[in-house]
Amino acid sequence: MATLNFFPSSNGVKIRRTNVTTNGVSADIDVNVKGQLAYLNDLISKPILTRDYDNGWQGPDDTSVADFITLPLKARRIGSKYKEEQQWEDDSLLYTFYNAVNRNNYDAKAATISNGSTYKVYSLEEYIDAEEKLSLLKFDFTDRLANNWNNLDLNTRTILSYPGIVNYLLAMGYNAGYTEVNGLTNFIFGNRAGKRNVVAYTQVSAARQYIHADKVDVTFNSETSPVILDLLKGNPSFSSLTFNNFVEKVVGNYVSNSKELELLKHSKYFDDIPAVMIPKLIRMIKQSILPVTASNIDTLLPIFMNEIENTPGWEDDTETTEDDGSPDFSVVFLDEDASVVQVLADNIRCAAQMFYSMTLGDELDIFSVVNFFTHKFMVRGNIQIADTQLREDLQLYVFSNKFTHPRTGRIVDRTRPAERQMFYKQVFNFGNAPVTDDVVVNREFPKCWRILIMEVARYIQRAQDSPNPDSYVSRQPVMQAVEDLQYNLSTHCSGMANVISPIIYDELYFVIKRILSHPEVVKQLVPAGGNWWKVVEMLYQGMKHQRPKTTILYNKAKLGYEILNSVADYNPVTFEDDKRFSTFISNVDAFIISQAQLQGRDEEDTEEEPAHRRHRDREPDRQEEEDSPSGAPPAPASGKDEWDF
Repeated sequence: MATLNFFPSSNGVKIRRTNVTTNGVSADIDVNVKGQLAYLNDLISKPILTRDYDNGWQGPDDTSVADFITLPLKARRIGSKYKEEQQWEDDSLLYTFYNAVNRNNYDAKAATISNGSTYKVYSLEEYIDAEEKLSLLKFDFTDRLANNWNNLDLNTRTILSYPGIVNYLLAMGYNAGYTEVNGLTNFIFGNRAGKRNVVAYTQVSAARQYIHADKVDVTFNSETSPVILDLLKGNPSFSSLTFNNFVEKVVGNYVSNSKELELLKHSKYFDDIPAVMIPKLIRMIKQSILPVTASNIDTLLPIFMNEIENTPGWEDDTETTEDDGSPDFSVVFLDEDASVVQVLADNIRCAAQMFYSMTLGDELDIFSVVNFFTHKFMVRGNIQIADTQLREDLQLYVFSNKFTHPRTGRIVDRTRPAERQMFYKQVFNFGNAPVTDDVVVNREFPKCWRILIMEVARYIQRAQDSPNPDSYVSRQPVMQAVEDLQYNLSTHCSGMANVISPIIYDELYFVIKRILSHPEVVKQLVPAGGNWWKVVEMLYQGMKHQRPKTTILYNKAKLGYEILNSVADYNPVTFEDDKRFSTFISNVDAFIISQAQLQGRDEEDTEEEPAHRRHRDREPDRQEEEDSPSGAPPAPASGKDEWDF
């Protein structure tokens, strides 16, 4: 998460995101998170420090305040086997806090030691107030915090709403050597031992509470447990909308995939596996015809990894579960209140998948490239097919108009170009395909998409021009554009569009993986070396006598998929996370660049046309200009807008 830089308040007007949204979702804090923070705040607010005017301030057992307050903040351990004092690891801050409080039988203001005498004890708040320099630092920090409160992410606002936690962070930073307000502020917001440490404590403690309540058979009370490490990597929001779901998702991987995970961990290649690839490897291990064991994992794992890496868009593969005959898209409501606008997130994910298939399959024209290869190139070319599986795939695809489903192995009918174009028109208003009277074309989509692109571009420009974008640049226009697009696709990408989109993607996957990527095809079509991209480029040039825009269109497909998936997952809480919002803005910015490159390539292709063809094509345009009133130029052709798909 990006570090927030706090500056003294000025007379500038800060534009802030309002709490009102079109889908009616507002952020509330998870109940377990609230409980853990309340307990933490109560414990560290108890009086525990002593003051000796000869030796200064001291912590428990005559330790210095600096040694005591900088002890590690370890998360609570949850379980019936732990007594109250054993809920924290030995020599951790809260273990020392709890034992000191209970051992000395503290009351509100005094502690009694074994000889019966009493002495004055102080809380962290009293300690801060008594230290003149630290008291002034607290005043300056509190003032800055108030001025920048609405610009903080949800997790940070939550922990800093507890005064005991704020006092702890101030005391820790001060005793760690940060005695100037800028340094202390940067420590709290930028140092991993600062507010991030309290956030991690809360995330782990609350997650352990959920796991213990669900009686899930996983190791979760260890700081090095894989479940806990994955949880911290994900840095979940404290929102009641997402926190428990995130914990269940992380834990679910270790419950259902424990056997396969253990196999992967025993492989010598485990350290080289990208984290995003692990769920796909687990799925392949489960689906493997040859049982995968500890003795053959090192042999099979490179094969699995190579197959995944050669799959186009494998980083964005949405398949996460085995096919059990259930529909590919379930209905998920972002809000169950019937009085507000409801959004079907899976409809938007369906649109994201359709966009990916549309861009590669029909805009890059991979479906036509495969037809050209099978119907013309192989007929007149000297292509030898020796592999039996490739022969069967070609026979099924060319003569029977069917293909093998990549996951289930079922035989599925091919999609027809007219069908695909009709649903592209329905969902994205893309192309000029005729539609039936029953199909409602999404004519608002190009406008919603164009507004999103424009608002992101404006946000980037304002952020670049602003001396402090975190405080003075509003995210509201971008969020409103996302909400409008979210509702638009949720409404229009429904019905049969949800049925045909997975089939289009599966067919695209089949023709790329089983035909264009086949070693025999690659070797004979690009003998100098290459992959299926080179095969597509060579066939495309033979089919259309012009250069394809392979890498640019692949970037467009991938980025468009990621953007629409972000729209599907959006609620006001997600864009309060600086990391997620920054990723979304970066993806849209990259999409703009890809679109500009596509337009540049179109202009280059026009310039490379022969002079007589350009002259011939422009004659009708000249005649139209002469016939038009007042010499006005003709209206641009439909579908050529800058941000049209």
